[in-house]
Amino acid sequence: MAKKYAITRDKFLTTDEVRRLLKVCEEQADLDLLKGRQTWVTRHMLVALALRSGLRVAEIAALKMGDIHLTGKDTYLKVMGKGNKPRDVYFNGFLAKPLKRYIDIKAKTWRQPYCGEDYLFSARAGKPMTTTTLHISFKKALEKAGIPLHHSIHDARHTFATFLLGDTQNLRYVQRQLGHENITFTAMYADLLPEKNQELADKLTI
Repeated sequence: MAKKYAITRDKFLTTDEVRRLLKVCEEQADLDLLKGRQTWVTRHMLVALALRSGLRVAEIAALKMGDIHLTGKDTYLKVMGKGNKPRDVYFNGFLAKPLKRYIDIKAKTWRQPYCGEDYLFSARAGKPMTTTTLHISFKKALEKAGIPLHHSIHDARHTFATFLLGDTQNLRYVQRQLGHENITFTAMYADLLPEKNQELADKLTI
Protein backbone atom coordinates (compact mmCIF):
# COMPACT_ATOMS: atom_id res chain seq x y z
CA MET A 1 0.00 0.00 0.00
CA ALA A 2 1.34 3.43 -0.98
CA LYS A 3 2.29 5.68 1.89
CA LYS A 4 -0.15 8.56 2.36
CA TYR A 5 1.39 11.95 1.65
CA ALA A 6 1.51 14.25 4.65
CA ILE A 7 2.61 17.82 5.31
CA THR A 8 4.75 17.73 8.45
CA ARG A 9 6.48 20.48 10.42
CA ASP A 10 9.86 19.64 8.93
CA LYS A 11 8.53 20.70 5.51
CA PHE A 12 8.16 24.39 6.32
CA LEU A 13 10.35 27.12 7.76
CA THR A 14 9.72 28.80 11.10
CA THR A 15 9.01 32.52 11.36
CA ASP A 16 12.57 33.13 12.61
CA GLU A 17 14.04 31.15 9.71
CA VAL A 18 11.97 33.09 7.19
CA ARG A 19 13.10 36.41 8.64
CA ARG A 20 16.75 35.34 8.74
CA LEU A 21 16.65 34.02 5.19
CA LEU A 22 15.11 37.20 3.79
CA LYS A 23 17.49 39.40 5.80
CA VAL A 24 20.59 37.57 4.58
CA CYS A 25 19.36 37.67 0.98
CA GLU A 26 18.63 41.39 1.20
CA GLU A 27 22.06 42.15 2.67
CA GLN A 28 23.85 40.09 0.01
CA ALA A 29 21.72 41.67 -2.73
CA ASP A 30 22.70 45.16 -1.58
CA LEU A 31 26.38 44.19 -1.67
CA ASP A 32 26.07 42.68 -5.15
CA LEU A 33 24.25 45.72 -6.43
CA LEU A 34 27.07 47.98 -5.21
CA LYS A 35 29.64 45.76 -6.92
CA GLY A 36 27.72 45.48 -10.18
CA ARG A 37 26.79 41.83 -9.73
CA GLN A 38 23.41 40.26 -10.35
CA THR A 39 23.49 36.92 -8.50
CA TRP A 40 22.15 37.84 -5.07
CA VAL A 41 19.83 40.54 -6.39
CA THR A 42 18.06 37.87 -8.41
CA ARG A 43 18.32 35.32 -5.60
CA HIS A 44 16.72 37.72 -3.13
CA MET A 45 13.83 38.23 -5.54
CA LEU A 46 13.46 34.48 -6.00
CA VAL A 47 13.37 33.79 -2.26
CA ALA A 48 10.93 36.63 -1.57
CA LEU A 49 8.64 35.48 -4.38
CA ALA A 50 8.71 31.83 -3.30
CA LEU A 51 7.97 32.65 0.35
CA ARG A 52 5.34 35.33 -0.28
CA SER A 53 3.36 33.87 -3.17
CA GLY A 54 3.40 30.09 -2.66
CA LEU A 55 4.03 29.47 -6.35
CA ARG A 56 5.35 26.12 -7.53
CA VAL A 57 8.89 26.33 -8.90
CA ALA A 58 7.64 25.63 -12.43
CA GLU A 59 5.18 28.50 -12.06
CA ILE A 60 7.99 30.81 -10.93
CA ALA A 61 10.13 29.81 -13.91
CA ALA A 62 7.25 30.50 -16.32
CA LEU A 63 6.33 33.89 -14.84
CA LYS A 64 6.46 36.72 -17.37
CA MET A 65 6.43 40.47 -16.89
CA GLY A 66 2.93 40.67 -18.30
CA ASP A 67 1.73 38.28 -15.60
CA ILE A 68 2.68 40.71 -12.82
CA HIS A 69 0.04 43.29 -11.90
CA LEU A 70 1.41 45.98 -9.60
CA THR A 71 -0.83 48.95 -10.37
CA GLY A 72 -4.42 49.61 -9.43
CA LYS A 73 -6.35 48.49 -6.39
CA ASP A 74 -5.33 44.82 -6.58
CA THR A 75 -1.82 43.39 -6.83
CA TYR A 76 -1.69 39.86 -8.22
CA LEU A 77 0.07 37.36 -10.47
CA LYS A 78 -1.54 35.63 -13.45
CA VAL A 79 -0.40 32.03 -13.10
CA MET A 80 -0.85 28.97 -15.28
CA GLY A 81 -0.89 26.08 -12.85
CA LYS A 82 -1.03 22.31 -13.06
CA GLY A 83 -3.18 20.99 -15.88
CA ASN A 84 -2.97 24.38 -17.62
CA LYS A 85 -5.44 25.82 -15.13
CA PRO A 86 -5.11 29.61 -14.75
CA ARG A 87 -5.46 31.38 -11.42
CA ASP A 88 -4.82 34.78 -9.91
CA VAL A 89 -2.47 34.83 -6.93
CA TYR A 90 -2.88 37.94 -4.79
CA PHE A 91 -0.07 39.43 -2.74
CA ASN A 92 0.54 42.39 -0.44
CA GLY A 93 3.13 45.14 -0.13
CA PHE A 94 5.77 42.82 1.34
CA LEU A 95 6.10 41.29 -2.12
CA ALA A 96 5.03 44.28 -4.21
CA LYS A 97 7.94 46.41 -2.99
CA PRO A 98 10.79 44.01 -3.92
CA LEU A 99 9.05 43.15 -7.19
CA LYS A 100 8.90 46.81 -8.22
CA ARG A 101 12.53 47.30 -7.19
CA TYR A 102 13.73 44.21 -9.06
CA ILE A 103 11.90 45.13 -12.26
CA ASP A 104 13.30 48.65 -12.03
CA ILE A 105 16.85 47.30 -11.60
CA LYS A 106 16.44 44.96 -14.58
CA ALA A 107 15.24 47.79 -16.78
CA LYS A 108 17.44 50.72 -15.69
CA THR A 109 20.61 49.18 -14.27
CA TRP A 110 20.99 45.95 -16.23
CA ARG A 111 19.28 47.20 -19.40
CA GLN A 112 17.40 43.94 -19.73
CA PRO A 113 14.13 43.57 -21.68
CA TYR A 114 11.03 43.86 -19.50
CA CYS A 115 8.10 43.77 -21.89
CA GLY A 116 5.05 41.60 -21.34
CA GLU A 117 6.48 38.42 -22.87
CA ASP A 118 9.86 38.69 -21.16
CA TYR A 119 10.47 36.33 -18.24
CA LEU A 120 10.93 37.69 -14.74
CA PHE A 121 13.86 35.31 -14.24
CA SER A 122 15.56 35.21 -17.60
CA ALA A 123 18.60 33.31 -18.80
CA ARG A 124 20.54 33.76 -22.00
CA ALA A 125 18.76 34.52 -25.27
CA GLY A 126 15.65 35.55 -23.37
CA LYS A 127 14.85 32.03 -22.22
CA PRO A 128 13.52 31.36 -18.70
CA MET A 129 15.78 30.09 -15.97
CA THR A 130 15.31 26.35 -15.54
CA THR A 131 13.62 24.91 -12.47
CA THR A 132 16.93 23.22 -11.63
CA THR A 133 18.71 26.58 -11.62
CA LEU A 134 16.04 28.02 -9.33
CA HIS A 135 16.26 25.02 -6.99
CA ILE A 136 20.04 25.40 -6.70
CA SER A 137 19.83 29.15 -6.15
CA PHE A 138 17.34 28.70 -3.31
CA LYS A 139 19.61 26.09 -1.70
CA LYS A 140 22.53 28.51 -1.81
CA ALA A 141 20.39 31.08 -0.01
CA LEU A 142 19.52 28.53 2.68
CA GLU A 143 23.18 27.64 3.11
CA LYS A 144 24.23 31.29 3.46
CA ALA A 145 21.52 31.85 6.09
CA GLY A 146 22.50 28.74 8.06
CA ILE A 147 19.15 27.05 7.55
CA PRO A 148 19.01 23.22 7.34
CA LEU A 149 19.56 22.07 3.78
CA HIS A 150 16.88 19.39 3.88
CA HIS A 151 14.58 22.25 2.94
CA SER A 152 13.91 22.98 -0.72
CA ILE A 153 12.23 25.72 -2.71
CA HIS A 154 9.00 23.71 -2.51
CA ASP A 155 9.14 24.10 1.26
CA ALA A 156 8.68 27.83 0.67
CA ARG A 157 5.27 26.94 -0.79
CA HIS A 158 4.47 24.83 2.28
CA THR A 159 5.60 27.71 4.49
CA PHE A 160 3.42 30.22 2.66
CA ALA A 161 0.38 27.93 2.84
CA THR A 162 0.81 27.18 6.53
CA PHE A 163 1.09 30.80 7.63
CA LEU A 164 -1.56 32.04 5.21
CA LEU A 165 -4.06 29.56 6.60
CA GLY A 166 -3.00 30.34 10.16
CA ASP A 167 -3.47 34.08 9.61
CA THR A 168 -6.67 34.03 7.53
CA GLN A 169 -8.44 30.90 8.80
CA ASN A 170 -9.95 30.81 5.30
CA LEU A 171 -9.50 27.38 3.75
CA ARG A 172 -11.18 28.25 0.44
CA TYR A 173 -8.98 31.32 -0.03
CA VAL A 174 -5.81 29.34 0.61
CA GLN A 175 -7.01 26.66 -1.81
CA ARG A 176 -7.47 29.25 -4.55
CA GLN A 177 -4.10 30.89 -3.85
CA LEU A 178 -2.27 27.57 -4.08
CA GLY A 179 -4.26 26.20 -7.00
CA HIS A 180 -5.23 22.99 -5.21
CA GLU A 181 -7.91 21.05 -7.05
CA ASN A 182 -9.02 19.29 -3.88
CA ILE A 183 -9.62 21.23 -0.67
CA THR A 184 -8.79 18.16 1.43
CA PHE A 185 -5.15 18.63 0.39
CA THR A 186 -5.23 22.25 1.52
CA ALA A 187 -6.71 21.13 4.85
CA MET A 188 -3.52 19.22 5.65
CA TYR A 189 -1.93 22.54 6.57
CA ALA A 190 -4.51 23.23 9.28
CA ASP A 191 -2.81 21.38 12.13
CA LEU A 192 0.78 22.47 11.61
CA LEU A 193 0.91 25.48 13.90
CA PRO A 194 0.21 24.28 17.46
CA GLU A 195 1.48 27.62 18.77
CA LYS A 196 -1.76 29.08 17.37
CA ASN A 197 -3.91 26.81 19.55
CA GLN A 198 -3.84 29.00 22.67
CA GLU A 199 -4.35 32.15 20.61
CA LEU A 200 -7.51 30.64 19.11
CA ALA A 201 -8.69 29.35 22.47
CA ASP A 202 -8.32 32.84 23.96
CA LYS A 203 -10.82 34.16 21.40
CA LEU A 204 -13.57 32.02 22.88
CA THR A 205 -16.27 34.23 24.46
CA ILE A 206 -17.81 31.71 26.89
